[in-house]
Amino acid sequence: MKKYLIIFLLFALASCSNFLEEYSQDQAYVKGYNDLDELLLGNAYMSRNDVQSYQWGVREGLYYPYIHFMADETEQYIQGDDYLPKAACYALSGYYTWQQKVTRNPDGGDSWDDSADWNNLYSHINSLNVILSSINDFKGETDTDIQNISRIKGESLFLRAAYYFVLTNLFGEAYNPSSAETALAVPLKTTPYIEDLTYTRSTVATVYQFIVENLLDAEKALEGVEHQSLYRVDVNGVRLLLSRVYLYMQDYENAKIYGQKVLDAKSSLQDLNTFAGEEFLNPSSPELIFSMGAASIPGNIAVSTSLFSNNFQISADLYNSYEPGDLRTTYYVVKEGQITYLKKMTGADFETKDLSDNFVLRTSEAYLNLAESAAFLNDDNVAKQALNELRSNRFASDLYDNSKVNNLTHDELIYFIRDERRRELCLEGHRWFDLRRYNVVSEYPNTKTLTASYTYFEEDPNTYKYIPSARRSYVLPPNDPAYTLPIPQVELEYNKGMKDNRRDARDGFNESL
Repeated sequence: MKKYLIIFLLFALASCSNFLEEYSQDQAYVKGYNDLDELLLGNAYMSRNDVQSYQWGVREGLYYPYIHFMADETEQYIQGDDYLPKAACYALSGYYTWQQKVTRNPDGGDSWDDSADWNNLYSHINSLNVILSSINDFKGETDTDIQNISRIKGESLFLRAAYYFVLTNLFGEAYNPSSAETALAVPLKTTPYIEDLTYTRSTVATVYQFIVENLLDAEKALEGVEHQSLYRVDVNGVRLLLSRVYLYMQDYENAKIYGQKVLDAKSSLQDLNTFAGEEFLNPSSPELIFSMGAASIPGNIAVSTSLFSNNFQISADLYNSYEPGDLRTTYYVVKEGQITYLKKMTGADFETKDLSDNFVLRTSEAYLNLAESAAFLNDDNVAKQALNELRSNRFASDLYDNSKVNNLTHDELIYFIRDERRRELCLEGHRWFDLRRYNVVSEYPNTKTLTASYTYFEEDPNTYKYIPSARRSYVLPPNDPAYTLPIPQVELEYNKGMKDNRRDARDGFNESL
């Protein structure tokens, strides 16, 4: 970071609005809080880019697109009418099969810059550090001024917490209360000025404490502040992320409190029995609380282009987890013939979507956070009530029976909530992070071993068609080091002594074609 976390501040300020472009990082030219609001909107929120095709690799403008393909939600699709040699599964095969060198494709080249997400998120953080160091200089003369200044501060604190939450769940160890004080997360950069430093990684406990403090301060700042839009966070969005963070920390008391706070303010769910839209995740959904960023899932797992081999489709394991009568197999994931595709939200190539598929907050998560935290607190009645409220809006009304949930034993309830979370929040960026945290829950640890099968293709010199040549399967047991991504190589080079995350070589085993 001697190179990157230093120059990002200059880059962020030089690439935003004109009021800072000429003067680099000199904050003396910030004349009013509106300047900071412009910087917040232009450089601190995740950008909304058009959906790309993975046929030509993975564009760095996306945010951690591989998050959807490392768990058990997707699998390679090989039965198509034609073959795309550099489609999604090729470009992201290193992540999909948990390789030591995650960016390497099957030909040995790189499909992705492993520092892209590190760079993007720390760039946003640097902009937020500038805003937060300046916003208290403005007091406001009118009620509107005072509310706007408080809003800018609250939004900035929320975003900084959110980005550190993502960074530490990609590149740091999962939060384990017994080891958080020594386990390594990511470096904390909180100053607005350039520092000629060699950075080190902070502990998981330190980073999570910082995240919680930022969110609690954001809650205070946004309390009573008018919500601007779906794309600007409000106090309810802050509380939902707090509920999630506390859940990851196994602080079930606070996770329950904040899950309930969210539902007290907004409990609406979309009843799939009356849903008539094309895409479940759309800006008019009554469940939405906040969204930022782009959709990183193009047609590669939608019916339009999954007719091509070497793309991804919804895994049979995920699809088969839905029960008869569950309308999510009509509006979330759909099976047609040989293919199972995502309908919940999909983006055609080169189309800009209105919602993100890896940073969206909605009330359904609050129900699940409440259910899980209540169950761990042995309040099974509250947990079951929250589950039934959610599920009754997902099943055909004449087929839903509360007794399935009500008859669960306590232990069964814990695992059922996890399965329900997978079904409800599929392909929204939750599953990989959830599996990481399940690994370190001592009372009910994750026991699932993941398997990813990859089929290799060769071009027939006579027909010029690609044909399957080999298939290998790779396994990821619970608590494997590969649940944590490696620190980007460029950061290790510029920050001598920074410790990398251990990842073992993964050879896999042959399977018959």
